[in-house]
Amino acid sequence: MQGSIFTAFSEMVIEKMGMSVWNDLLTKVNPSSEGIYTNGMQYDDSEIMALVASLSEITKIDSHNLVRTFGEYLFSHLYNNSPADLSHIDNLKAFLIYIDSVIHKEVKRVYPQAYLPTFDCSDSSDGDFVMLYHSKRKLCYLSEGLILSASKHFKQPITISHPECMHDGAEKCKLIISFKD
Repeated sequence: MQGSIFTAFSEMVIEKMGMSVWNDLLTKVNPSSEGIYTNGMQYDDSEIMALVASLSEITKIDSHNLVRTFGEYLFSHLYNNSPADLSHIDNLKAFLIYIDSVIHKEVKRVYPQAYLPTFDCSDSSDGDFVMLYHSKRKLCYLSEGLILSASKHFKQPITISHPECMHDGAEKCKLIISFKD
């Protein structure tokens, strides 16, 4: 996993919970990186998973909620550092479509070794926007948090339902985004 994810995770923990929690987390997990992350490096996926699991134990916050909260925190980091030009995107739906069709392609150009999720997007007959998420990492709750922060960025309130999930055995996660008027 890209180092920028790890640096943002450490920043979130320190900012929201304090340096002592971050230090306790590193002591408990004892990651091979020793908790020293740089944006351009790759780190083993299991390291972030262990950090989340241990943080969940320390804080007594469900891991899915922690990952969603991290997604909300992470959005501004990813948006502000996107290798794709986002200046012409002025609404949430256009942005969500742009993720898989352009942003992820640009990320792969800059970081060829990066593994990224895939999204299949469509409109439903009742006006909702459906995103089918697939990733070996099963970080669908991170996607939920990213989408929630994107909705705030574009000032378009939404609700997200998650009726199908890879954590429950589904092949892909189904995220239904309902736009509030």
